Amino acid sequence: MNIETLLTYFSLTILGLLPMMNPPAAATVLLGLSKGQNKEYIVNQAKTVSLYLFIAMCVTFFIGASVLEMFSISIPSLRLGGGIIICAIGFNMLFPKPENLDCTAPKGSIALVPLTIPSLCGPGTMALIISLAAEIATSEQELERLSIYTGVIGGFVVVSFIAGFILSMAYPLLKALGQNGIDAFTRIMGFLLICMGVQFFTIGITEIVQDISVLI
Repeated sequence: MNIETLLTYFSLTILGLLPMMNPPAAATVLLGLSKGQNKEYIVNQAKTVSLYLFIAMCVTFFIGASVLEMFSISIPSLRLGGGIIICAIGFNMLFPKPENLDCTAPKGSIALVPLTIPSLCGPGTMALIISLAAEIATSEQELERLSIYTGVIGGFVVVSFIAGFILSMAYPLLKALGQNGIDAFTRIMGFLLICMGVQFFTIGITEIVQDISVLI
C-alpha cells in the first residue's frame, strides 16, 4: 500500500467535501427544525446524521453512478430534484402552518431528510463523489487503487465526524437565541433555503440547456 497516495486522497477528500457540504448551514437547518426540543434530541440527531452521512457517501461512491445510469438520471436532474426538496423545506420553515406555530418541532427523526439528504449530501456533493469514483476506476494499478480507496473512505469517516460535531453544537446556540429568536431564525433560514433550492434548480436547468445546445 502506498502511504503517500493514501494520505493524498485522504486530505483531498476532506478538503473537497467539507466546503461543498457546508456543515454550519446544515446546523442552522437543524436549529430551525428543533424548536421545542431538548439537548438530547439534537445530539442524537447529530450522531445519527454522522452515521447516515458516512453511509450515503459510501453508497454514492461505490454504486452512485450505476444507480443513476440504471434509472437514466442525469446530474442536472439530480440537481433539479434536490432543488425542489430544499425549496419545499424552506417554504415550510418560512410559512409555518398556523396550528404549528407553537410547536413546529418535528416529532420524528430529521436526520436522513433533510439533514443528510439534501442538506449535507446534496446534488453537488454526490456529483463530486461520483466524479471521484469515475476517476479512480480508470487506475490500472490494483495496489495504487487500494491505497486510493483506503484514503477516500478514511476521508469519509473524518468528514462525517466533523459534520456530526458541528451539528451537535447547535444546542448552545438554540439556548442563546430563545423562543422568539428561534422563530425569527427559522424564517430567515427558510428564506435562505428557498434561495439555495432555486440556485440548485437554476444550475440544473442551465446544464440541461447546455446539453441540448451541444446535441443541436
